[in-house]
Amino acid sequence: MNYFISHYQMFLKALQRSHASLLTTLMMFLVIGVTFILPSISFLIVQNLKSISENIQHESQVSIFLKKDTSTDAKNKIERELKNRSEINSYHFVKKEEAWSKLQKSMGFNDSNNGLSENPLPDAFFISPNTVNPNQIGELKSFLDTLDSIDQVVVDTGWVKKLNSVLHLANKVILLASVLLASMLTVVIGNTIRLQMASHHEEIELSKLIGATNQFIRRPFLYSGFIYGLGGGLTAAITLKLIVIFLNHSVIEVEALYGAQFIIIDLKPLEYLSIIGSSALIAVAASFVSINQSIRKL
Repeated sequence: MNYFISHYQMFLKALQRSHASLLTTLMMFLVIGVTFILPSISFLIVQNLKSISENIQHESQVSIFLKKDTSTDAKNKIERELKNRSEINSYHFVKKEEAWSKLQKSMGFNDSNNGLSENPLPDAFFISPNTVNPNQIGELKSFLDTLDSIDQVVVDTGWVKKLNSVLHLANKVILLASVLLASMLTVVIGNTIRLQMASHHEEIELSKLIGATNQFIRRPFLYSGFIYGLGGGLTAAITLKLIVIFLNHSVIEVEALYGAQFIIIDLKPLEYLSIIGSSALIAVAASFVSINQSIRKL
């Protein structure tokens, strides 16, 4: 019980010190909050781009060309297989006569001047997948290749691979930026705690003279770092939440103009908690290193 009472008293002492230098405390909240909100906004943008890309439907992204003289039963069997595939959002069947008629019309030909004795086009299914994952689309193509009466399966996944490559690169850039910002934040918090210890130099020396341990001296400053990190993390989380709310109100005008439903996808509660927790953890770690260096110098 004495142990917990001691920690509680040290936490109150850290709160008193933070309140005594309120301007410095608020500035630290702002610095930490801005540092964390920059990668958080970037991560939010990437997540929304992923969501948008998954909702994009490209007509005829996967084309199935049937063999000539494919029976009606074989076509029906292929259609049943397509209905059972979860990767397929929609599909439609185009008869070779319909396709040949459209081609002749677009090219300005007719049966008398096209130079062909018969229709060269096959029957075809055109599929719109509900995924942009290249692996899932590749699995779908492999499955379609195994079906009877299919002559060729054409998959247009070039844009999918490019999009996923860009998003993957963006995630790496965000991770690198987060590491750099966290390093900068560690230096800022460490210097702040070091200045705090310098301002309480006489108090620390007196505590050492009467037998205080390093752990006892370290505690209030660790709690100060924790308060900075917690306040900065809360600042980042609240600001990010307000930005999402503001943007979602703004996109109402876009929906009215274009008649499309669009909403900024917010971070999950666990992701908000990870922002706050990471901020507090980095602040405590930076304080711990700074405090140990200062105590060794004493």
